[in-house]
Amino acid sequence: MAEQAKTMRRDARDNVAKLRAAALEVFSTKGLGAPLEEIAKAAGVSVGTLYNRFGTREALIDSVIPEIAGNRLKELGGKVAAKATARERLETFAHGMIDLQRDDPALNDAILRRFPGATALVETCAVSSSLGHDLVAQAHKEGSLDPDFTGEDLFCLLWMAGTANREAAAPTGWRGVLMRSLNSAWIDPATEAP
Repeated sequence: MAEQAKTMRRDARDNVAKLRAAALEVFSTKGLGAPLEEIAKAAGVSVGTLYNRFGTREALIDSVIPEIAGNRLKELGGKVAAKATARERLETFAHGMIDLQRDDPALNDAILRRFPGATALVETCAVSSSLGHDLVAQAHKEGSLDPDFTGEDLFCLLWMAGTANREAAAPTGWRGVLMRSLNSAWIDPATEAP
């Protein structure tokens, strides 16, 4: 893309910059499935120009979202790493991911893997998936998490949260149900039989 940018005329480079800015704004407020026509209109160009410059929705997504998603996920990773116990780290991760899904429709779509053809974005989200699995393993090693609770269980909870976040008609208590599910998987060493 950088080499292509060097060979583009100035007006074409300007159009790409406007499209990227518009896509970031529209995707961040409406999710990755937002109409491309709306993005083109916000950029002040035709939808044909959008397709001419990016080719596909997934290419447009990959040009704007992975860096933003990566930064938000990295920030969450820093908060997670700052916690003292494996349980605190896993709780921080779960709550943080649900908050990110709630606050950022584009990131929610990314976590739900709604556009698997956006390979750069999928790779960015794979880092958080790996972290979640590591945190579950750490909590097992610490002895604070039921051995039957898996990384897949964690991502099922996050998938349900993402789905509920997208659905305006979702019951208001969905987050409490998910948190009770996670809370029921914790083991309290003080109550365990010797």
